[in-house]
Order: sequence, then C-alpha cells, then structure tokens
Amino acid sequence: MEHEDVLRQLDERIQASLNRIQQLQRENEQLAQRLAESEKRFNEASSRLREHEEARNQIKLRIESILSRFDGLDLG
Repeated sequence: MEHEDVLRQLDERIQASLNRIQQLQRENEQLAQRLAESEKRFNEASSRLREHEEARNQIKLRIESILSRFDGLDLG
C-alpha cells in the first residue's frame, strides 16, 4: 500500500509539473508576441522620428539660406 501512495504522489507531482510547464509555455508565447509588437511600434516610432529630424534639418537649412541672403543686402 505504501508503494501505491508514493507512486500516486509522484504521479500528482509530475502532472502538476506538466501543467506548470504548459502554463509557462503559453505565457512565453504571449510575451514573445508582446515583444514583437513592441519592437514593431518602436521601429515605426524610430522611423517617424528620423523623418521629423530630416524635415527639421531641411527647414533649418532653408532658414539659414534665407537669412544669409538678408545678410548680403545693403539696407542702409
């Protein structure tokens, strides 16, 4: 009888371990999906930031060009 109890307890522990492994695998899949989505959003935001920086630099160059033309004028 004692051996049956030990085997039953071992079986219960194995089943509990398998359940936990399955739960962790599901959580891992969910986290991997969230990470992929976050990386996608980060890349999109980085791309938009680069576009805005390029536009800002172009505007800065145009303003500097316009101001340099004013510097060359004799307004006095």
